[in-house]
Amino acid sequence: MSRRVKIGLAGLGSVSQRGILPHLAVPDAQERIELAAVCDIVAERSAETASRYQVPSHYSDYDEMLKSADIEAVAIAGPIPVHYDQVMKALRAGKHVYVQKAMTVNLQQANDIVELRTKTGLKLVASPGQMLNRTQARIRDLIRDGALGKVYWAFTSNVGGGHEGEAFRTGGDVLSNVDPTWYYKKGGGPMYDMAVYNLHSLTGILGSVKRVSAMSGIGTPVRFFKGNPIQVEMDDNTLILLDFGDNTFAVATGQNCAGAPTIGFGRMTFFGTEGTIDMGMAIGGVEVNAPKRLQGTLGFPGGTLKYNAAGPDIPYVTGGHARIQEPHVYADIAHLAECIVENTDPVPSAEHARHVVEIIEKGYIAAQTGKTLELTSSL
Repeated sequence: MSRRVKIGLAGLGSVSQRGILPHLAVPDAQERIELAAVCDIVAERSAETASRYQVPSHYSDYDEMLKSADIEAVAIAGPIPVHYDQVMKALRAGKHVYVQKAMTVNLQQANDIVELRTKTGLKLVASPGQMLNRTQARIRDLIRDGALGKVYWAFTSNVGGGHEGEAFRTGGDVLSNVDPTWYYKKGGGPMYDMAVYNLHSLTGILGSVKRVSAMSGIGTPVRFFKGNPIQVEMDDNTLILLDFGDNTFAVATGQNCAGAPTIGFGRMTFFGTEGTIDMGMAIGGVEVNAPKRLQGTLGFPGGTLKYNAAGPDIPYVTGGHARIQEPHVYADIAHLAECIVENTDPVPSAEHARHVVEIIEKGYIAAQTGKTLELTSSL
C-alpha cells in the first residue's frame, strides 16, 4: 500500500479491547492504518483508550467524531442494534465503513445501507469476512469443481456459553468492566452474534439460500452479570433449516449453552454423493474424503489438512497478529484499508451481509409462524 488510511474506531467494548486495538498497535498494521480517533459513549473509557494507545483524539459523541476527527473511514464495533444508524451516518458523512457483525438486524435496514453505499460509491466491508479465509475459498472451489459430486446437505453449529462469564469482563478497570446485557436484548442473541459466522461461510461456499424454516426459543430466561440479573429477551436456542435449491439443504444452529468438545465452535461439514468435507477446530483442520481422482485438487491432499496450526489462513494475519484475539476482525479492517487505497471492491460485501441478515430475520419469523419462507435477497 502506498499510504496509510486514517480510521476512527467507534465502540470500545470487548471486541475492540481484546482484538482491534492490540492488532492496530502492531507495527505492520500501522504501516497501512492510522488510528486517528476513538469513540465510546462511556467518556472515561474513550479517554483512557486514547491515552493507552496514543490516539490523537477521543470522543463520547459519535456525531462529533464524524464531524471533527481527521478520518476517512470508520470502524464500527459497538452493539449490533447501533450498527444501522452509525453506518448510515458515516456514509452520509462521506466516510468509508467497516462494520462488525451482524451488519443490521433486519432486511429493510440492510437494503437502506446497500442503496446508500451504492449511491455514494464508498467502500464498505461488512464483517465477518469468512471468504477472505483461503481455506474456505478452496473448499468453495473444490465443491464447485465437483469433488463431492452432488452436495446433499451441510451441517454447522455455533454454540457458546454466553458473554457474562468471559474472563475479559472480570477486571475492575474502565476498559474491562463492559456490561454484556445488550447481547440478551432485542438485536442481540446467538444468531446475530455467533451463527452469523457460519451463515456467511455456508452461503459463501454454497451460494444463496432460497427458503428457510426454523425452530427457536429462550432456554435460559434469566442470566447474571456480577450478581445482577439480566432478563433474556432474545431467543438463545435457534435451529434453522436452509434450502439452497436443487435439493441441497443445510442445518445451522446458534445457542447460548455448553458446546461439545468433539464438535467445537463453528464446525462445518458438507456431504455429497462422492465424498465429504469436514471443517472444524475440533479436528484441527479440514478432512477431505473425496475420490482419488480429485485428491490434491486445489491444494488439498487426501486425508486431513492442518490449516490452523500456525494461525488463521487469512491475509494480513502474520507474525504477532496470529497471537492476538480476533485476528479475523483485524483482517477485515486491513482489507478495507487496502480496498480504499487500491480502489478495489471488498470481498466481505454489504450484499453478502444483507443476505445473511435476511436469513436470520426470516428464520425468526419462520419459527414464530411455523411457515417456510422465501428469501428475496441474494449474494
